[in-house]
Amino acid sequence: MKGLISVIIPVYKAENDLRRCVESLQAQTYENLEIILVDDGSPDGCPALCDVFQEADPRIRVIHKANGGVSSARNAGLSKAGGMYVQFVDSDDFVEPDYCAAMADALEKTRGSLAVCGFHHHYVGADVEKVPQAGADLLELYGTGFLNMPWNKLYRKEYMGHFPEDLSLGEDLLFNLEYLRRAAGRGKEGGGASRTGEGGQADLRPDTALVERPLYHYIQEESRQTLSNQKRADKLELARRIRRETGDFFREEACPGAKGGRLVSGPDGGYQEERIRRVVDTRFLCECLDDVERLPFDREMTAREKREAIRRLCLDADVREACRKGQPKPLDYRLLKWSLGHGMVWTTCLLNALRSVAVRLKRKI
Repeated sequence: MKGLISVIIPVYKAENDLRRCVESLQAQTYENLEIILVDDGSPDGCPALCDVFQEADPRIRVIHKANGGVSSARNAGLSKAGGMYVQFVDSDDFVEPDYCAAMADALEKTRGSLAVCGFHHHYVGADVEKVPQAGADLLELYGTGFLNMPWNKLYRKEYMGHFPEDLSLGEDLLFNLEYLRRAAGRGKEGGGASRTGEGGQADLRPDTALVERPLYHYIQEESRQTLSNQKRADKLELARRIRRETGDFFREEACPGAKGGRLVSGPDGGYQEERIRRVVDTRFLCECLDDVERLPFDREMTAREKREAIRRLCLDADVREACRKGQPKPLDYRLLKWSLGHGMVWTTCLLNALRSVAVRLKRKI
């Protein structure tokens, strides 16, 4: 029998979506499965619904706990997970019937430490399929948005750490980076076994199995995107931390002597440093531009507060540096990058307003 997979689902205010999520896992073609529902103090009907699922299906286990946030819920699930492998699914999302089987098969064939699949991104009525490119290294996966989240992955339980519970941004990415360190035998707590590459030197780059199919359905609701001024300022500080720590991680793993891996490809350290800075700054810049583009849709902020939020970004040294080095692909992001990088507050506001009008017209079509 294939190894047991523990699927951990944090549950909070998901009464309308939870059944679809759980039923998509009950329908998995992979037989050796346990489903752990973590009720994170949900104030709606989710706790009772979780108990109903548990009574009806012996594969389902329920944990009831006081509200502590999604990282706390995932950690609670990890503490009870008995599987050889671990997957995470959010309670408002759902998965394809072979989500577990395809990921497990890919990991077993490659004997890697991590499997990554593609996903459907459902947003404002659109279904955008995103699939990792064959042969991509981890830096490319990070740059294209496949490394940040936990829900499109299959992990080996032996390398698992814990999600940081003091963060509201980037905690998933930091969890994944520490997992990769553990899998390479470089974890902060000594987890994982080191492998050797060419010439007897340590191979610091864990193999990643890519499943080039969209097996996960990620549901993004615009109503969840509203941020207060304080939260927006906090998010920028957290984005700075993520920028710093991801840069350190990729420089650390791309060090000379770590041969035979697929983390960072390139002929020399100079090329790698240039590529790392470009990818990391692009991701940091996109986090900032995501917030800029949401401002016109925020009904809780005044026009003056929105201009001030853009002004802070225009004056921020890290943002302006990222504008010089980052290379976002969408045209609207490139235009906003140009105006932000030149400190043009009113131009940025105008471009952003024009984009919001175009988005609203598109949604009405």
